[in-house]
Amino acid sequence: MMISEDEIAIHLQRLTRVGDWCAERNACFIALDSFTIRWLTGFTGSNGVMYLDQNCQVLFTDSRYAEQAPVEIARHGVDVKCVIGSDPFNRIAELAKKRNVHLDGEKCSWSAKEKIESLIEGDVIDAHKFCLELRCIKDKSEIEKIRTAAEITCMALDNALAELNPETTERELARNIESLMIEYGALNAAYPPIVAAGKNSALPHARPSNQRILDTNLLLVDVGANFEGYCSDMTRMIPLSELNKEQKYASQIVLDAQIKAIESIRPGMRAKEVDGICRDILSNAIPGGEFLHGTGHGVGLEIHEYPRINSKSNDMLQEGMVITIEPGIYIEGSYGIRWEDLLLITDTGIEYLTNYKKLTQVGNSHG
Repeated sequence: MMISEDEIAIHLQRLTRVGDWCAERNACFIALDSFTIRWLTGFTGSNGVMYLDQNCQVLFTDSRYAEQAPVEIARHGVDVKCVIGSDPFNRIAELAKKRNVHLDGEKCSWSAKEKIESLIEGDVIDAHKFCLELRCIKDKSEIEKIRTAAEITCMALDNALAELNPETTERELARNIESLMIEYGALNAAYPPIVAAGKNSALPHARPSNQRILDTNLLLVDVGANFEGYCSDMTRMIPLSELNKEQKYASQIVLDAQIKAIESIRPGMRAKEVDGICRDILSNAIPGGEFLHGTGHGVGLEIHEYPRINSKSNDMLQEGMVITIEPGIYIEGSYGIRWEDLLLITDTGIEYLTNYKKLTQVGNSHG
């Protein structure tokens, strides 16, 4: 895979940003998370520890990646030394000298933290907030990869639904969607597809079963593709035959809540404000109906990233973030409705990255 000059420059800027952050604190930074390491260096292996300070960047990994790691690092044009070995922490202690070490406490095992603390002379400091914010603003290259992942998702869903027949089960549709995503250029599905027909849709994270889809009157599908490491995320409710009066109302009011929340989004807005818009509309909208999850989340190399959009989140929405808005109503043992779109926050509002049609009843399309 060819790497553009712009993407090489972006990786250099990322390393410089972390190096400057370390210099301001006369400290060093350790990345133990494979996603952060990939974001910084281009290395896609599953095992690695990265040491950074203002003047030194070293990737430690094991012998499985002795050939892969140097090649991927060189391809991305970054000045990162690659060290192959089983225990990086003694060498990290030598590099850190007497300085404090910052790391992401939520990505570090207790045993690794204890070992680092026993070896270094400085303090171990949790840099979780810095790590969350590090990748939340997407650059042009990241946005285009996410956009492509979203386009692949829409095409795969459309063509998989066109092949539905009376015998198609949830599991078969899930497999077909993932197969088509790969055929259209995805690495794989960004997460196991949620395909839930009839009463199974009342489970927000239902697992596909042997339920025949067309034996029910509605279908909830939550799918996303992984394109060159970047994820997409989308949910659609698909009416299969005439919905009853309550289902029609639920479908429309959840869509109304989603649209109103999306239209409100501006840089500088608190995430909980967006969640509140959805929750105010959906509260007590349907007897027995519950909104069982947050309204959304960031998306990038991981399917769930910063910011978190829920009732308690003070995360600030910023231009360049890619987020989901996905309100839902679930009636236990009966049915569930969720609409989810992937959005890029712009200087004035949002841009839809998912543009798949929305049907609130048979033959009635929105968008």
